Amino acid sequence: MTPEIEQAIAEIKQAFPEHPVDIEAEPNGGAYIIVNNMLIGEQYVPSTSWVGFLITFQYPHADVYPHFIDGGLRRVDGGLIKGNGLSASNSWRDRPAIQVSRRSKRLNPAIDTAATKLTKVISWLRSQ
Repeated sequence: MTPEIEQAIAEIKQAFPEHPVDIEAEPNGGAYIIVNNMLIGEQYVPSTSWVGFLITFQYPHADVYPHFIDGGLRRVDGGLIKGNGLSASNSWRDRPAIQVSRRSKRLNPAIDTAATKLTKVISWLRSQ
């Protein structure tokens, strides 16, 4: 992993200290990250999920996009999670998954870190 990727992982662990983080290096110098037991909102059953994403070797000059959540999640009202930035994905890293598409339109590497992007994705999910 590149030093930038290692720094991003350290920032994620610092921002989410109560959540176990699974890390797997990928061959080009990036890393697959899964942050476990994230509260994504009481409107979902269950209300927690893992959140996974790839930090590519181009980081911090590439957006951390897309993110994935547990494919077994449902809305409390019985509806499926879909549309408006959410789409069913067959799987991500051998897990049933829902893709969360929240692209950073004007990427600023000084501000749009992997940890801040994860925070924004979680906040957005909670607002849906």
